[in-house]
Amino acid sequence: MFNKKRTYLEFLNSEEKVATNILASRLNMLQKEGIVIRKKDPNHKQKILYELTEKGIDLLPIIIEIGCWGVKYKPVSAKQKLRAKELKSSGEKLLKEMKLHLL
Repeated sequence: MFNKKRTYLEFLNSEEKVATNILASRLNMLQKEGIVIRKKDPNHKQKILYELTEKGIDLLPIIIEIGCWGVKYKPVSAKQKLRAKELKSSGEKLLKEMKLHLL
């Protein structure tokens, strides 16, 4: 949602270091719940892209609030604090921009 990652490999190489079986399971669950959809990459026929649905984008305010809670109660870097503050202040604008992208 925030880092523009869209492929399985991009998710796999994230700093979270999620195991392949867990990542596959989570992506399948998100797809079954209608939070993401799978699309073929128009630039590379063998790649699959994961995109947020409107239902997934509607989670943005909740995710921002969870992030702000984490900043308040967990030790985080100054960069993470700044990012949380930026997201909180631009949440509505970001939500509208993401929804426009769906149209």
